[in-house]
Amino acid sequence: MKKAITIFISCWVLAFSASSMGSDFLPIAAIDGSWMSERIPVNGGGATPDVMQLLKAFHKAWPTEVVQSIIDAAGDNSFYQHDESTMPPGCHGIVYMDCEDFNWAYYRHVEGEAQDVEARAYPCDNGHTLFVITFTETGDNVQPFCCFYDYDPDSQVMKPEEAPFQGLPRKWANSRIRYYLGFEYDQTIIVEETSPAGENWYHNYVFTGLMHVYHHSSAVPYDHADEMDEADVRLPEEAELKDEDNDRELYVNVDGVGSENGQWSVWMRDKITGIVTYLFATENTAAPRWSEMQDGNGIPVAMDEIAAGNCYTTLFIPWDSGKIFVEGCPDDRNVWSYIIDINAKEAIQLPTNEGLIAIDPGKREIHMSHYLYHPEGGRYSVERVYTLDGKFTGKEYRIPD
Repeated sequence: MKKAITIFISCWVLAFSASSMGSDFLPIAAIDGSWMSERIPVNGGGATPDVMQLLKAFHKAWPTEVVQSIIDAAGDNSFYQHDESTMPPGCHGIVYMDCEDFNWAYYRHVEGEAQDVEARAYPCDNGHTLFVITFTETGDNVQPFCCFYDYDPDSQVMKPEEAPFQGLPRKWANSRIRYYLGFEYDQTIIVEETSPAGENWYHNYVFTGLMHVYHHSSAVPYDHADEMDEADVRLPEEAELKDEDNDRELYVNVDGVGSENGQWSVWMRDKITGIVTYLFATENTAAPRWSEMQDGNGIPVAMDEIAAGNCYTTLFIPWDSGKIFVEGCPDDRNVWSYIIDINAKEAIQLPTNEGLIAIDPGKREIHMSHYLYHPEGGRYSVERVYTLDGKFTGKEYRIPD
């Protein structure tokens, strides 16, 4: 039973009344502070449990009235949709639950100050199942949060896992965060950020088959038209070719503001297959990290903290096909430079501020320019040499004025 389902995330109003909490149920704030502390048995979970089996196990450990509403309305059905007119007593909303197509369940309340819940089961490539449940409250008392669990079919136990967006750098101070779980066609998790002025910004995480990893951020929410199938990804028409080798091409494209300080994206195209891969987007408001690099070595940074201006230098590393070098000026003063592992989605920021001088394939070294200050005032530049893992080799040369 396959169904075409289109959800416009910005229009969702998921909620549950918080006014009738029973003594047998927990406030969601209690779960937010404690869920990582407990492993949850799933009796009879088997090799591939569906979302309702995992949801019921979670509910036994952390009972809430909003999850009870799903259980009461859906029962043991594999596919169920129920509106408020025929809901069980005490439930005032909509239950949607599908165990056949994409293992998803939610409760949406339709009136008053409220809470909502959404749950999803993602089958993993290693035979495990990833269970994710997110709670949202319409008031300002509780920030929305997600719980992540790895279900092991051998032990039939769900083990708490860190959420992939811990430490997510926000676009706005005091913004409100909301989480939306993906659907059959993409399996993304979308973190919606809303500014105090009501502007929205979306951070998109894709499922690798084992976990969710950061993909990109945008002012436009991800939807059915943006399916993550790499064969369907299209290179933007205005993308600029920056580098190529025998098999691949690297492009950059402006995404939004259109200035040096705006957001830019980096793309790769396979010359043989024609497949285009979206790599990442710059986030030029990322906080400076200079104080963390006083030992002269580069530091790891998240893929959504790459402040590389308009990526005016974007190159393949000649001796490592899985890495690229990217740099640019996000602050009208300093050049920020990064070594990026495009397969692992990991980045290293180099502690230099004037940009690339040369890449030496023979010695497998990266030569960078960095300015310093004379004691009596004024600047001078030095050349520093780094390895591909961001380590300073100790080689430093004064660059003549």
